[in-house]
Amino acid sequence: MVLLALTALPALAQAGLESPQDFLAGGKAGLYSVVLGRDEVETRLIWGEGSVSSIHPFDGGWYFTGSRGIVFSADLRKFENRSAGLPLKTLKIPEGDAFTLSSQTVEIKSLAVDPAQPNRLAACTGTELWYSETSGKSWISLGSPSVVQGLKSVSFGPGQGASQHAVWVSHAIKGVFSREIDGKSGWTGPVAGLPKVFGSNGEEVSSFALVPTGGQAGIASTGPAWNFIAGLSFLSKIFHWDPARKTFVERYSDIKDFGSADSLAPAGRDSCFAISNNGIERFSLTPGNGRMAMKPDARLTDASKSVVEALRSRNDDRAICLAWIPDIDAATPSTKPLPIAIGELWRLSQDDSGLATDALRRRQLAKGKNGLYLQTGFVINPETRATYFDLIQSLGLNSLVVDMKDDYGRLRFAPRSPLLAGTDRTGQTLDIESFAAEARERGIYLIARVVVFKDEALHKWKNGALAVRDAVSGGLWQGIKADGQPIQEYWVDPYSTEVWRYNVEIAREVTARGFDEVQFDYIRFPTDGENLGNARFPSQDGSMTQDSALESFLSYARRSLEVPIGVDIYGANGWYRSGTRTGQDVEMLSTYVDVICPMLYPSHFEQAFLAQAPAELRPYRIYKIGTLRNLAIARDKAIVRPYVQAFYLNVSYDKTYYGPSYVVEEVEGVQDGANQGMTFWNNSGRYADLPSLR
Repeated sequence: MVLLALTALPALAQAGLESPQDFLAGGKAGLYSVVLGRDEVETRLIWGEGSVSSIHPFDGGWYFTGSRGIVFSADLRKFENRSAGLPLKTLKIPEGDAFTLSSQTVEIKSLAVDPAQPNRLAACTGTELWYSETSGKSWISLGSPSVVQGLKSVSFGPGQGASQHAVWVSHAIKGVFSREIDGKSGWTGPVAGLPKVFGSNGEEVSSFALVPTGGQAGIASTGPAWNFIAGLSFLSKIFHWDPARKTFVERYSDIKDFGSADSLAPAGRDSCFAISNNGIERFSLTPGNGRMAMKPDARLTDASKSVVEALRSRNDDRAICLAWIPDIDAATPSTKPLPIAIGELWRLSQDDSGLATDALRRRQLAKGKNGLYLQTGFVINPETRATYFDLIQSLGLNSLVVDMKDDYGRLRFAPRSPLLAGTDRTGQTLDIESFAAEARERGIYLIARVVVFKDEALHKWKNGALAVRDAVSGGLWQGIKADGQPIQEYWVDPYSTEVWRYNVEIAREVTARGFDEVQFDYIRFPTDGENLGNARFPSQDGSMTQDSALESFLSYARRSLEVPIGVDIYGANGWYRSGTRTGQDVEMLSTYVDVICPMLYPSHFEQAFLAQAPAELRPYRIYKIGTLRNLAIARDKAIVRPYVQAFYLNVSYDKTYYGPSYVVEEVEGVQDGANQGMTFWNNSGRYADLPSLR
């Protein structure tokens, strides 16, 4: 289980939670009470109807988000669901030999309570902002400032127009926008003052905070004045909103190329908390536009780690978030201490403790693997594969990725399963058993690549029974280029449970016969073609979306396979918190898979991307920052093992810089970044440019 949220409780005698050392903690199993005593720690599950991913205390009670959407409690005894009217997602869940449809609230990425009027709530999913003036009993949609998926965080804040109140939202790619609460005006933004990735889109805002000022230490009946601040997900920077100039102004930076200022929360008058990889820190706002002073809060960090450890050791729960009610420092009798909620507690302890037994076993098998990718033809001949085995060992590598279902849908082994046998979709085959025995003798970890939804053989099977269809012609769909020529890709229906069973059966058989791990590629929908809008998916049920189709498939695969599961994704889908165009959402993927393999090939990004001087360090930057961003988006729940470009592409950057030093920069970027392994990719099997990892 995963510990998701933690909060210290106010004096709620009616709930039996009286001690100032009482905390609330949210996890996969639900909501816990945790009491830190001098000699022991007591944990108690007080609500267990779903997971809890964030906790939002306010003067009138508590809101929680998680697998049940939004839940409210005034006393921590009675709990009410406040998700009616919010969008649902539909999943296909296996039950015996069949699948049933299950609807649940779409993941709430962020929730905000208006401190001036707590009946006002704002919540965002990845695609839409929702607003309530009835404490969540009813909701209206405020839409989104972008048609691209990627909303991250929401907050109430100052208006930019005539209104003094607005809802603010951050988008992982497009920036920060605001909208007046009256709903009559549209979106304003993206607002100025926030940084951008060099040669690309904006840096993601992780969270916002309204920090009280003007002499108030907490929430008084008249309401304090507020400073509005924002932190970044992937840089240790904090910004202050300047209403006169209508821009954000940088107030804190640690001048690193990667870091975080996440889960901002007011900490009393003119100060706030944030969490980073270093722990929980307290920032003091100086008057005007001066720099913020930062001070690590050792007491709070230690207390938080104690609660995290308590749930790990007693409940097998792994921490992500935190919140509490602080002591009444400098508060007058007319004020109450500010409730504080800190998230992303996984940053306090990035290790394997707290993982369930099966997940821990899979993670230990998959971690630290460095290797090559080879098409199957290179390893069918024993002499040829011996040459590659020698190369792997000489370079200090320890793994090998080989196609077991290739880019054309051909099975590269002789199947034994009745579900696979006799399908007439087999190319030249590998003797898995002898191959695996030789690899095992040399200490080489074997990964079976299975191309899933791009499958020419299955596309044509039984006259296209499982293929994507064309809504205009009524026939089989195939992407068309701008010049009218067909794209040589053939797609099967990602909503089809028959397609799921077929691919999972491939994974089950090849791992039973000798492979250590399965790696799914093309876990996505088609993205190219002038006629993309004509693509229709016969097995799409109800309100299922691309995201829910991929989630349903991976959930089924996870239930069916005991070995580590990896997935290949586009580099951009791991760089930005958005599954746009493909459905490859790293936050979702990391719930079901053990390894995420972003293809961070420098040649595949825009050529100005991270190409600032010195430009020759661009591959290093992409792999260092890219692996760390993937790890942060996945919340360290999956190993990040990128594909490393070991090939030349005829693009402007490669023309100038590609060579052995290019690959060295990539490798050093991985090692200085997530450093959890890598796989070199050269489709032709040419690996003369690789450095030794010994």
